[in-house]
Amino acid sequence: MAFQASVFGAVGTSGQRCTSLRRLFIHESIYDAFVDRMVKAYPKFNDKMGDPLDPNTLMGPLHLPVGVENYLKGVEEIKAQGGKILYGGEKVTSM
Repeated sequence: MAFQASVFGAVGTSGQRCTSLRRLFIHESIYDAFVDRMVKAYPKFNDKMGDPLDPNTLMGPLHLPVGVENYLKGVEEIKAQGGKILYGGEKVTSM
């Protein structure tokens, strides 16, 4: 249940709501399996991105250019602090 809630919290509305997932605290005994499962989940959304009015869309676009800028700056800050981007990390240019 925690996994499904985490994926929804991270992907739903492209992180553009107050309840969006920002960080997870995962016990070391399940960390590797949980992270591996999260990384494997993300590609499943690639063909479900697009027009938020389309009923087949699971993830719409960031609604303002500043959101894209903030996302890209955040990715660079993560890297600068020694973090790893496990999936994505680039601007999506076509859906």
